[in-house]
Amino acid sequence: MKVVLPFFAFVFLCFNGMSQKIRFASSIGTSYFVWHENQTTVDLGAQLTFKLPQKRYQIYAKLKTLGNVHNSLVDRSQYKFVEPPLSSKNKPLGPNEALYANYRGGQAQLGILWQFSSGLQPIVELYSKSIARKITSDRSQYIEEEKYALHGISLGLQYATQMKQSKLLLHAKVFEPLYHDITLYGKYVGVPYSTLTTSNSISYQTGLEYQVKKFGLTLQYELLNIGAASNTNSKTIPSSEAKLFSTLLTYHF
Repeated sequence: MKVVLPFFAFVFLCFNGMSQKIRFASSIGTSYFVWHENQTTVDLGAQLTFKLPQKRYQIYAKLKTLGNVHNSLVDRSQYKFVEPPLSSKNKPLGPNEALYANYRGGQAQLGILWQFSSGLQPIVELYSKSIARKITSDRSQYIEEEKYALHGISLGLQYATQMKQSKLLLHAKVFEPLYHDITLYGKYVGVPYSTLTTSNSISYQTGLEYQVKKFGLTLQYELLNIGAASNTNSKTIPSSEAKLFSTLLTYHF
């Protein structure tokens, strides 16, 4: 991700003379996770759009990274971790010892959007989402980590309305994962265990963006359904549902 953002900036400079066709935008915002724990992340994003003036369609690529700003206390009654092997140097965690979780992740979108005079804009895109949940304690900064990768197709519909110097955009999308991988890492897990999940559930996203001149403010809600993983040599990860409430401030160059 550290390489991709400078690359977008480089592409923007190279195509500065084609500003009628190619636009670059950068974003900063926050997301509030309602998942196993409740957490807030800081989000950074970049976007490239390509549109020929005489065409109705627009091609775009978007990237966003998410990183938590605080740890959250884990409910020990709802979380099962791989117990360490007993030895004189390795004492197991006590049943009441505090565990903490922190989240991070990112997403990528590559899509095409058709613009009609009615204001309706159908959307088809390749969508990729990854999130990780890391568990720590006061004694250890790395106990276990669950990483989820969902890649698939997103279909949606957007409505745009122009108001003098501003614009309002409303969108709704559904996301169907075609490839879904869950990987478990851990201090006592051994080698990473990766499970390819085939029983995927559709996820949903809705939001609105208000644009004034070169600035845009986006409010978005996403319901992300995460599949289960069955690892006989480590542990089973039950399916879960993450709700994300996001805000994003964007500047269009």
